[in-house]
Amino acid sequence: MSSNKKKVIKCIGLIFAALGLIFIGLKVVAGRKKGDSVYKNEPEQRNSMAGKKVVFIADENEKENADGVKGHLESVGVSDYHPGIYDRYIKRTIDIVLSFGGLVLLSPVYAIIALAIVIDDPGPVLFT
Repeated sequence: MSSNKKKVIKCIGLIFAALGLIFIGLKVVAGRKKGDSVYKNEPEQRNSMAGKKVVFIADENEKENADGVKGHLESVGVSDYHPGIYDRYIKRTIDIVLSFGGLVLLSPVYAIIALAIVIDDPGPVLFT
């Protein structure tokens, strides 16, 4: 194997190692922040139906919901749903890989759009 191929393989390995460390670091940060996002100090903000089995009760006297149906939810018990390995890890991994791939594939399109904005308008590409 030539020295150029070895360098390329080593570079690709380093890139994947760096991406792995970044993902692990982001997971740790997200885990630490998750405790702040479950409304421990604001119980009135919590979802009152979380962890419960619910049924939809149609009622023509109520307001129309986002689905265009009139009615409400009622609790009928405690949910026994426990996410498995697929739901927790495999699906999330597939989501991340496909999202990253989509960003890579669409990055030339985004670059062309950004260039067109810069040519057409003297302001920044992202409006704030």
